[in-house]
Amino acid sequence: MDTIKTLTFSVASLIDQTTGTNEKYRFEGPVKFEGIKVKSDIKGTVEFMRIYEGFNVSVQDIEMKVEMNCEKCLKPIIQAVKIDHFEKQFLISEPEEIIDPNDLYLVDTKYMKVDLSEALRQEIILHFPVVQVCSTSCKGICPKCGTDLNKKECNCKLEIEDETSEKPLAAALKKLLLAKPEGHSVGDDRSPNQK
Repeated sequence: MDTIKTLTFSVASLIDQTTGTNEKYRFEGPVKFEGIKVKSDIKGTVEFMRIYEGFNVSVQDIEMKVEMNCEKCLKPIIQAVKIDHFEKQFLISEPEEIIDPNDLYLVDTKYMKVDLSEALRQEIILHFPVVQVCSTSCKGICPKCGTDLNKKECNCKLEIEDETSEKPLAAALKKLLLAKPEGHSVGDDRSPNQK
């Protein structure tokens, strides 16, 4: 897989242009990202606009497929990832003050190229679904014996832990609520003045 060719763009034609000058490209091709199981080519559009410090890079209409595991049954699933739009600034030189080194992107001034790989990798991870499941009806696996509950039932009896067993404040509150006030019998709702 040649991620470099797919996500690296020459900005040589823009480097001497006035601020606001832009160029737009459509791209499609194979990619490989660290920590992501890519299952398709990536496609999208990118627009470079010359700014004083370097380039404003606007990426749009990203589409690709990745493999992840269902959080309930652990089976591999193929998930489509779509990114409508995101922007990053690629600077020609490193600034004197760096606020966030993880959000600093530089132009390769030797070859006058911009590599979108890391910026796009981070954005793809942000667009993963919050809950990764193969289906909403997935029953998962038994935490005791490991049986896939989508295929068959198991005979394990899961012990339901007391909610307050590891919560001392909840236990104290429960004890306080269940305690009977002095001189007040159960079922006697009259105040002491009414007796």
